[in-house]
Order: sequence, then C-alpha cells, then structure tokens
Amino acid sequence: MDINSKNSNKLDLKNSLLVREVLSIPAFESGRVIAGKNGLDNECRNITIIETPDGIEWLEGDEFLLSAGYAFKDKKDELDNAVYRAYKKGAAALAIKEKRYIDVIPQKMIDQSNEYNIPLIVLPCNFIYTKALSSFYNSLLYKKNKHIYESKKMHDRLLRLMLEDKNAEDTIKALSELTGLSIIILDSVFNLVYKNIVEKLFDTVNDMVKSKVKEFAANKMHDHAKIKCYGYDVYIYRLSYNNKLLGYMYVINRLSKNSIYMDVIENGKRMLELKLAKEKNKPLNIVNVNMMITNMILNSRNLPDKFYSNIKNDYGWSDKSRFIGICINVNRGLKNDSKILGNQLNEEICNLIARIFNGHGFFITEENSRIILFFCLEDVVSLDYVVKKINNYINNYNNSMRVFFSVSRSYDDIVDIPKMYNECYIASLFNTKKNIVLYYDSLDTIKLLYPLKENMQTFEYCSKTLGGIKEYDSKNKSELLRTLECFFKYNMKKKLVANKLHIHPETLRYRLNKIEDLTGYSLHSSEGIFALQIGIKLYRMIKD
Repeated sequence: MDINSKNSNKLDLKNSLLVREVLSIPAFESGRVIAGKNGLDNECRNITIIETPDGIEWLEGDEFLLSAGYAFKDKKDELDNAVYRAYKKGAAALAIKEKRYIDVIPQKMIDQSNEYNIPLIVLPCNFIYTKALSSFYNSLLYKKNKHIYESKKMHDRLLRLMLEDKNAEDTIKALSELTGLSIIILDSVFNLVYKNIVEKLFDTVNDMVKSKVKEFAANKMHDHAKIKCYGYDVYIYRLSYNNKLLGYMYVINRLSKNSIYMDVIENGKRMLELKLAKEKNKPLNIVNVNMMITNMILNSRNLPDKFYSNIKNDYGWSDKSRFIGICINVNRGLKNDSKILGNQLNEEICNLIARIFNGHGFFITEENSRIILFFCLEDVVSLDYVVKKINNYINNYNNSMRVFFSVSRSYDDIVDIPKMYNECYIASLFNTKKNIVLYYDSLDTIKLLYPLKENMQTFEYCSKTLGGIKEYDSKNKSELLRTLECFFKYNMKKKLVANKLHIHPETLRYRLNKIEDLTGYSLHSSEGIFALQIGIKLYRMIKD
C-alpha cells in the first residue's frame, strides 16, 4: 500500500462500521458477498438506498449502498459501470436484491468490484429496507456508546500513567502493555532507541517496516501513516518537539484494533515527545562526566590507587577484568561549516555510545575529531557490537561517509588507559580501509617507530627523504607527496595507482621519476623503497 495514499491515513473507526461488521448484523446475515472481498474492512458511516438513475451522484462517501436494481432496469451500460461510479464517489459497498429487477449480475460488475475493492453483495428478494436501516444505525450507535465508555476507561489509565512520571523507556512499555500493541522508537536516522514487542512474529516483518519508515520520512506531508505489511497493520508517526525532529515511532499489530487504542497511542505520542525531548541530553551528560574522568586519567600521573578502585567497584569490574581502547575516526568529507557539522556528528555518535552501554561503564575522550573509547571486555557490550552499531549509524546518517576503527591491545587495569590511548591512536594514523577494524598488534614497524616521533633525528630523516618533494610541491602546486603515498598504499601497482589518482600512466611515470631525482632514492631497489616508506610513516606520525 502507498503510505501516502488517502486511505492509508484513515486511523479512526469509532464513527463507522466496517462492511464485515454490517454483514454480521442479523438483518444482513442473509447477504452473500460475490466479489470485492478485499474491501470488507471499508468503513460505512451511512446506509443509503439507490433507486433513482442519478442517485449515485448524490453520495458523499463511506456509504453502504442498497438497491433492488430498479435504477438500472433496462439500462445495461449504467448497470455495468455502477460499481466503478460508486467507487469514484467513495462508497464502501454495494448490495443488490437478487432477481428483483436484475436477473443476472453482469461479469463487468464483478470484475470492477474485485479491481476497486468494493464488496458486491447479493441480498434475498424479500430483504426489508426499514429493518436493515434501523439495525444499521442501532449498531452504529451502540458502537459509538461503547467507544465512549471504553475510551473513558482507557484515558483514565493513560492519565494515571502520565501522573506516574515514568521515563521514556518505561512509558513506551506501559503504553504497549495498555494497548496490547508493539511499539518501536527510532532516532532521526532510523537507529533503534527503545522497543516493547508483544507480537512474537515481529522480527519477520521488522526490516520491511524500517524501509517503509524511511519512505514515510522522505515525505514531509504527513505526520502519520498506516501501511499493511505481511498481514500486520503498521502505524507510523513522526516525533517532534518545537518543530525539531526527534525520531519516529511505529506501532505494529496483527489483529484489527479498536480506534480507542489508536486514540491512546496518539495521546501517548504527545507525552512521549515531551519525555524524549527532556531526556535527549541525558546520554550526553553521562558522556561528559565520563570524558572528564578519562581526561583526568590521561593527564594526571599520580592519581591515588583508591581513585581507580572506586571506579572499578562502581561498575562491578573485578581484578580479572580486561580493558581495550578503540579509536573511531569518521571521514566526513565536509566542506562548508565542516567544524559545526563535525561537532554535531560527534555529539550524535557520543549519544549513541551512551545508549549502547546503557548504564555499563566506559571511558571516552576526543582528539583531532577522533572519538576514543575504552571499556571492559567482560561486560555485556562486545567490541563487535560497538563496531556494528556505529557502522549502522553512520550508514544511516550519510552512507557517503567513511568510518575507521583502530583497536589497542587489551590490558588488565584502567590505569593503563594512557597506553591504550596511544596504541589505538597510532593505529588510526595508518588505518585507510573503510569499516575495517585495524589492530595495533598488526603494525609491527609502526610500534618501533612511534617512540621516535619527537626525536630530532626523526625530523632530520624526514627532511632528508621527503623535504625535496614537499618543497617542490609547495613551489609548483604539484602532488608528488600524495602520489608517493598512493604508490605505497596500492602496493606499487602502477595501473591501479594511476586509476586512483585519475591520471595517465605516463603522468605517473613522470612523477615517480621526479621523486627519484629529488630524493636520490630509487623506487626500483629494496633499499630505496624501504627508506621512502619509513619516511612516509614518520611524516604521517609527526604531522598528526
């Protein structure tokens, strides 16, 4: 179903009867549905008798139509198109007395009924209109009164829920239990925030629903929509506060629900928006506190042992716990207002990290747009899970961005956080593969070189190997240094390097010859290649 169609946004059934409900009324039980069975959930707000040729043109929509066929007697064309005309006027169903004025229902009427989902019903010849009309409106009145009574009960319970001052997560659980509906909350880029599932088969439909939520989000015209998905009714709502998008809520149910429940959901949605807006900065507050503690550990050399033991006791970590550091580096590719947008993205990632750990301990800091995270390997949150969640978030946020993960060795004490920091930061300097986790242990050469990065001889070595290239690039606005980095990155495969640099192979050959002239090192000897590779690695460490 098109989530932006007119019918998809009909969520209120309290002032109407479904066609199937009408047919369950004793006065209508003798009717037979011969076509259009997919329209049995059409809403009927009125019942109308059609016995004049132009009667269909007077319809206002949502009518259950009764006819003996007199209006179409001897008018084959009008009879053939009666269902289509009723559909165009928004009628819910058409019921015709059998063999009163029409001996045979035309095949064209049956085909149109099935095509436009307008139930075509055959009534016995002795069907009594007055009894049918009074029964219809009695049933509708009963439904309205029942709705009022049940609505009062449900809203009393909703009011009590509001007064209990629950947080957003507990409110969602209470709303779900109150209505018997599965409720899922996504953030503004479709990552799961909270859920309460009452339908066991939910997982089979969840991925399809998420794609529909994204389709709905792309259309700014509606605040809610209803879709059908694998037999489920799915109600999608946009959550916002002060015109700022907070995320999306979708409500899933397999069985047709009374509109009272949807009224409760809509009122609960407003309550949720207030709570989500209020709690939006709560994860960031946790991150800020943890960041302050992390920076104390990184910058203070003589913190007392009790400081560390208190932290471990607070989080329930034992002396056997192991800890690890991971550097998260997002290549944003931003140009205009990159600093502002970059800070916003880092805030969102930090917010996500707090939700991932959800009360479990972690340490965090930022350095040169990188986020560096430390946590206990024995906790319920695994390294793979952290990488997966952040990857998913970035892909949903902007799939053109690249995220790099660099991991330290594991240590048996949080006192070693400075070591973890250095290791995952060093690894991040040499991580060039999107979405790949690079481990510090895999960088044998770099581990040896890094302690030398502030040594004067290191600067001299860089100047000797790369100084001429940098000076030439600066004077001529050329890209020899970038060319050399790319040459080593792609394992000196010239055709591939030329493609990556978007240059002709002859241009690459000229550049490589120029690099040999400027440095004095040959790119055809192992000694020259090794010297230039070391120079590049040291240059990148010093630069960062």
